[in-house]
Amino acid sequence: MKKLLDKFRHDNRGATLIWVSLAMVAFLSMTALNIDGGYAYAQRRQMQNAADAAAIAGARMRALGGSDAQVDSAIREYAMANGADAVSWTYLNGQTTVQVTASRTFSTFFAGIIGLYQMTASAVAEASIQPLSAAGNLLPMIIEDRDFVIGQTYELWANDPEAPGNFGWLDWDGVPVSSMELADNIANPSNSGYWAIGDWVPGCPGVKVGAPVRNALSGWIGKHVTIPFYDVVQGQGANTRYRISGFGEFVLEEFNFHGNDKWVRGHFIRWVELGTGGSGPDRGLTTVRLTG
Repeated sequence: MKKLLDKFRHDNRGATLIWVSLAMVAFLSMTALNIDGGYAYAQRRQMQNAADAAAIAGARMRALGGSDAQVDSAIREYAMANGADAVSWTYLNGQTTVQVTASRTFSTFFAGIIGLYQMTASAVAEASIQPLSAAGNLLPMIIEDRDFVIGQTYELWANDPEAPGNFGWLDWDGVPVSSMELADNIANPSNSGYWAIGDWVPGCPGVKVGAPVRNALSGWIGKHVTIPFYDVVQGQGANTRYRISGFGEFVLEEFNFHGNDKWVRGHFIRWVELGTGGSGPDRGLTTVRLTG
């Protein structure tokens, strides 16, 4: 009888050892999944950041007229800077959208015990290029909409008022402005507030080309700033209203407010600006945003 009991105890200890071993394997497997799974999730989020940044950078370069090689360089620079070790991209929607896939392969901590020594995290992002349909930070001047050639110098106004009694200056709040207020609005484009295509913006009556205005405008020579275009004008003098039809990025080269032949000279450039994108006309001023 004693021998039988000893054999039973021995067999029971063996079974217990097997069950403990199996439980340990299950426990370590769950630990591996929890730790390495959490780390994989963090890597996935990082790759989403990398894809987002790379897509925006690539679309911005494309919007500025960059070559495919420059777009590729911008995408890879931002993807790698955000931790990706592999990246691929393509154009969509007639090359107005840049789609980027960013990925990273990393070693696991504990999942090797179940044969999983490496994992790969990847993410996809799309950024689209859209003509600007609404913007702020505007210079308080407006010109008639036409097909301007990017980079070509134009002489605006040229003693040809945009409306009777209105040289082309804008009055953001509709309250008659003095030369000092106009000069302040020129020096500080943030005074403009936010305007969209289709909005009617008040004109500022009179020529107003005195010293305060000239001094403020001189501060923009060689710099670029956003100006609105109009397609319809109503009224005259203090009652002038312009309907905004688009926006352009203008580089002021020089101006002349002496004598009868008054003009502003400069050229338009391609630029990516913060603002609302939409289906407005493409005048070289666009916005880039994530769309997928």
